[in-house]
Amino acid sequence: MEEDFYFSNKQFIKGLKMPKSIDGLMMKRGDVSLAKINGEWKKYTESVPKGRKPISSYDDFVLIGSGKDIEIDREQLSQNQIDSLISNQS
Repeated sequence: MEEDFYFSNKQFIKGLKMPKSIDGLMMKRGDVSLAKINGEWKKYTESVPKGRKPISSYDDFVLIGSGKDIEIDREQLSQNQIDSLISNQS
């Protein structure tokens, strides 16, 4: 199935600011979603079937690419990287 990949820096930073635990349940922070589109790894915050409207509606939401059989990976940021990204947005 072909998918559209979108990125919003506001949505990305909001995810990094989520608490480390909610009601005692440890949450994973700093997990970055990556898609290899046209041979280049790009961060994305949402993917939807090709042609469908994304669920999110951030004002900085952009289509970063589309594809079929796209490679997807996850990268874990360090706490220092998370803190740096959050402080740069403040």
